[in-house]
Amino acid sequence: MRRFRIVVICSIATLGLLLSSCAPPKPTAQPPNTTEKPVVITTETPVKSEQTVPDVSIEPIATPAIKPEVITTSAPDGKGVVQFTIVLHLEGWEDGTNERSFSRHASQLRDYADLFEKYGAKMSLESKEIIDGCINWNDNVLLEMQERGHAVGIHADAGGDKNATVKSIAETLVEMQGKLKQLGIDASFASGVASKANWVEACEQAEIYTVSCIVEYALWSLDPALRPDGFEPYRNPGLGHGPYPFQVEERVQPWLMDDGSNWIIPDPEGEVLLIPTGLSLNGAYEELKGESVLGSEFEQMDIDSWRETLPLVVAASDSSQVNTFYAVWSFGGAVDMERLEEWLQMIDEYVQAGSIRWSTIPEMAQLYRNSLN
Repeated sequence: MRRFRIVVICSIATLGLLLSSCAPPKPTAQPPNTTEKPVVITTETPVKSEQTVPDVSIEPIATPAIKPEVITTSAPDGKGVVQFTIVLHLEGWEDGTNERSFSRHASQLRDYADLFEKYGAKMSLESKEIIDGCINWNDNVLLEMQERGHAVGIHADAGGDKNATVKSIAETLVEMQGKLKQLGIDASFASGVASKANWVEACEQAEIYTVSCIVEYALWSLDPALRPDGFEPYRNPGLGHGPYPFQVEERVQPWLMDDGSNWIIPDPEGEVLLIPTGLSLNGAYEELKGESVLGSEFEQMDIDSWRETLPLVVAASDSSQVNTFYAVWSFGGAVDMERLEEWLQMIDEYVQAGSIRWSTIPEMAQLYRNSLN
């Protein structure tokens, strides 16, 4: 059941960018003016700033009988502020049934938070098994993280089963929301919902109105005529685990969705906001080469890949739009803290230059919705 209706005003530029699965390359932005400037490689991802939206109204678009055509638009001005976060997936471990595993991860999470907060960095935690760990082992590390300025949401892992339905996805989300509520957390955002089923409708039913980290597997739910070039018949989410949109430069502006059958087309009356995925933290090198990032470790070449990519992200920003991007990190084995700090220092160059601002997923969503008024 829908809770409310939202009218969005978006630019023709944003619409054209999302209707195309392979947009032409964007101009490379100049890196911040610091002592050690980020290196721009053209072959390859708090300062206050007013965000405004062009006064152009777009009527809802019905699902066309053919794939959407590319609309020629002006390029973004590259002068927007990019809202930025670290989306940390707390899933895939036995933290709900193994106290030792939970304690190790809770300790790591606190250590990471200490380092991130040194740079004003904000995490958006998408949690799964650790929720039960907080309940079972009487250590509410998730609420602690929220009280320290980070955000806590859900990694549902609910849409990939071949028998997944709107009902089953919604029920999983509601169940996980209930457990987080026991911990004093009202979860408003989720990942892990990509499905052949109408996952947008499932999110609406569960009153989850912000989705992040959507992957290629979600293209299955589209009307076949709308599936973009590059779509493959992914047998499971693991094989369709790459981010969508395919191009990094097309992942910088969020949009509202109305239905799983046409979610790649911004809908002015949509209720669920998609904040497109950014770039893997621990698998950036592999992702940019088109390889699987599953199981990747955080290495120096990932930092180098980020250094190459950030100018492209800034160039794809627009001062008339809400711009978002984030590092996707699958929580697991401990990472090298010195290397992690080197990455944070690189991001901080952009923060000090005013082109990036730390912001959680819920803060991004609120900023976007406020821009509609």
